[in-house]
Amino acid sequence: MAHEHPTAVKLLDTVSSMLDGANPNEIFVDDVLSVSGVSRGSLYHHFGDYPSLVHATLIRRFASNVDADGKAMMHVAQKAESKSDYWQRIRQLSAITQVPERAPIRAERARLISLARSDAKLAEQLGVEQDRLTQSMGDAIALAQEKGWVNPQLNPRAVAVFLQAYSLGRAVDDVAGEPLPNADWLAVVDTVIGALEKS
Repeated sequence: MAHEHPTAVKLLDTVSSMLDGANPNEIFVDDVLSVSGVSRGSLYHHFGDYPSLVHATLIRRFASNVDADGKAMMHVAQKAESKSDYWQRIRQLSAITQVPERAPIRAERARLISLARSDAKLAEQLGVEQDRLTQSMGDAIALAQEKGWVNPQLNPRAVAVFLQAYSLGRAVDDVAGEPLPNADWLAVVDTVIGALEKS
């Protein structure tokens, strides 16, 4: 992590904790300083300005999810004992990512992508983590292809991007006035996932 000084970590942890119940626009610098007990001068010393602290926190949270998602995909590819076992585990993993309770995670990721569109520095930082996520998931897909469980004609990186895309895409329904029943969404996901299997 780029910010390893204890004071910087305290600021990151404070903003991260506050983000669990609010979006970045609802978190103000004075509140962060009050909760963390860190001085304004120290914040500027470690991050340059307050928006940079918020962006660093968002990237840190995203990176944490990246690590978890990549490890989960590789774990499935390594531990599955057969093609049917692999796909059962993939469907279980997919179902976990689609639950309504993960709506805040999807919203935060969509917000981070939106912020990066107008901030070159943030876009560069996010790009590094996004590439890492796609690579780790692509490696897991490639391993499953070697075992004969995933259609070998598909580019592993493209499959990895697709898996991320439909998970993030659920954010569209998260804001609907009448969200879909989760079972209906998962039925579509399961059908599409089935097309990735090696026949």
